[in-house]
Amino acid sequence: MRFKALVAIILFVNSPYIFCQDDSLSITNIPLELLENSNSVIRNESISIEIDDVDKMTIQTKRIVTVLNNSGDDQVSSLEFYNNNLTIKKQSAVVYNALGKEVKKYKQKDFKDVSAVSSNDLFTDNRVSYLDYTPTSYPYTILYNSEVVSKNTIFIQSWSPVDRTSQSVQETSYKLTNPKSIPLRIKETNIDSSIVNSGDKFNVKYSASNIAALKGEHLSPRIWDYIPKVKIALQDFALAGVKGSASNWQDLGQWQYDHLLVNKNELSPETIAEVRDLTMGVKEPMEKARLIYEYMQAKTRYISIQLGIGGWMPMNALEVDNLGYGDCKALTNYTYSLLESQGIKSYYTVVYAGEEKRDIDGEFASMQGNHVILTIPQENENIYLECTSQTAPFNYLGDFTDNRNVLLIKPSGGEIIKTKKYEFDENIQENSIELFLNANGDFEGDFKRISKGIQYGNTYGLERIAFKAQKIYYRKHLSYLKKLEIDSLTFLNSKKDKIFTEKMAIAGSNFGSVAGKRLLIPLSIVNVETEETPRYLDRNLPLEILRGKTIKNKTVLNIPAEYIVESIPENIELQNKFGSFKMEIKEENKKIIVNQTYILKDGLWEKEAYEDFRKFMIQLKTFSNQKAVIISN
Repeated sequence: MRFKALVAIILFVNSPYIFCQDDSLSITNIPLELLENSNSVIRNESISIEIDDVDKMTIQTKRIVTVLNNSGDDQVSSLEFYNNNLTIKKQSAVVYNALGKEVKKYKQKDFKDVSAVSSNDLFTDNRVSYLDYTPTSYPYTILYNSEVVSKNTIFIQSWSPVDRTSQSVQETSYKLTNPKSIPLRIKETNIDSSIVNSGDKFNVKYSASNIAALKGEHLSPRIWDYIPKVKIALQDFALAGVKGSASNWQDLGQWQYDHLLVNKNELSPETIAEVRDLTMGVKEPMEKARLIYEYMQAKTRYISIQLGIGGWMPMNALEVDNLGYGDCKALTNYTYSLLESQGIKSYYTVVYAGEEKRDIDGEFASMQGNHVILTIPQENENIYLECTSQTAPFNYLGDFTDNRNVLLIKPSGGEIIKTKKYEFDENIQENSIELFLNANGDFEGDFKRISKGIQYGNTYGLERIAFKAQKIYYRKHLSYLKKLEIDSLTFLNSKKDKIFTEKMAIAGSNFGSVAGKRLLIPLSIVNVETEETPRYLDRNLPLEILRGKTIKNKTVLNIPAEYIVESIPENIELQNKFGSFKMEIKEENKKIIVNQTYILKDGLWEKEAYEDFRKFMIQLKTFSNQKAVIISN
């Protein structure tokens, strides 16, 4: 619902001729500034955590959210996860209309109860109880209450007064009471004077009010990089009944190694002998490691398993060996065990995985991360193994786990390191296309593409999809080519060099635009993949490019025999702090030859730089849309 429409509703319900309850939940009590750019408004949120003991805590949540439109439906957060170590004691909800009049009540038995993971997960005790409400009109308000008891005091809920875009906040508070005075560690990030801190050494209390909705902005830092946040951890804690104590990463890593990983590396004598035979005669240790990694890939498949000390303990390597499957923890531990059996050292490594890179916080030791990979230490550059993929090359991460802080778990404790960064001159895509044109606009020719670095990870999966899906992909990628037909499609996946090559014969029609005796023909058959840059009248956030890249395009256009070249654009060269673009065009023996090189650099710039970057992208699109003119003679 648009801002002006909401204002109109508020004016309407405030009319003296309209009956309106004197109810604090009416939307008339929301300040107008909190409606702007909002899909929902947190009217009041209260999170209260009591540390009953080292191995028990009680979390009480009260949250009142007014949903303004259908984009705010998923911002209510009326759900709780539970398992053997996390119990829901109370859960209820009440739905109100725009005026604050009660519409429907939900008791705990009315909440939907489902597995917290997909049907592909074979082993899990994690479930979720959630409010299943379908609104009939907007705005509406939900008052949600819950009480949860947890044995996992290693996970203390952090607090952010706002944790998403398009949601404003009227009142929010967070309280942690610690009657047993267990030592706390607290880290504040981006906390300013608008947030009230009234806690002490052993108790935590924060509050904030009247926070306008954040607007999402393209090519900006991830929201967790700039929102206010308070992280809290107990020095003495428990996970699924296993107690521990840690105040830094070395201690916490030591605890994880001792209680989650020790004695999980058993393998059968037959498997050890099989791996020994596989690597017999191979002298170079990393070549041995590659063979073992590919052995693991061929023998196993990925499923998710959420069992064993709160879902953080891997299956025993012997179980994976016998069953042939496992989750990221199990497959990583299995690969570790296989390497260890042949004298190759490696380390279990915890990471936040995802294309939007996120770091393990090296300054605050706590249970973090959502994925596990394996690190083989090397003197110059570590080797990283993604153990859940049956197709990834040895020592290839891609954009799922690249360039971020991760936790290495060693027998001697934890250590924060950074995974490989793929530089702009490593993320390379080279396109070459040659077309033979006739006077009717028909064409035939060849297309070839070579991908390296992150670009390799974006393309090598193409060889495993159906031909019909491949054709749809290439028709979209080569959108300048109308009625595109593809023949002789071949792929070469050099996993050792991490280079993926695509080759195909192509044909089509309607190439170019006819203007009397002239034919206007496009020169950029392959898009240089510029970034989308919407215009912002008042940009608030910095500009960030997460990954750089290099795109090289070579296009050769063989013009019809009865045509000559009348005009071609001038050569172009642009260079600035964001990268560069170079386009060289020449005519040679009835051919128009175009060479383009586009370099985009990663980096973080002040918000004022966004408009310069936007202009750079507009220039690239303009130059890429240039045409040559050929005329019939």
